[in-house]
Amino acid sequence: MDGIGWATSAMVAARTRLEIATENLANVSTTGFRRILAHGELTPSGVAIARERVSGGVHLKNNVDAIAEMIDVLAAERSFESAQKAVSRSEEHTSELQSHHD
Repeated sequence: MDGIGWATSAMVAARTRLEIATENLANVSTTGFRRILAHGELTPSGVAIARERVSGGVHLKNNVDAIAEMIDVLAAERSFESAQKAVSRSEEHTSELQSHHD
């Protein structure tokens, strides 16, 4: 897989992490809601994110920590921005190489 492919998969993974964190935040006051965890792994086709709902019997309260979720949102945003910059730099480099060959 090339650099753009890796960076693109990292952008998709960051977006998935962001979706998970925002779903958790949206349900911070929902009775019985179980937090969803994001598990990342590197695969031959890029970065993959698996969702796992935290288990544990019947609860009157949920197990979402709003501060932890906000930290996850910020981390996902930074990851997305970093991957986006990598794609932009790679495209710029490719354009420079093509202009030198013309």
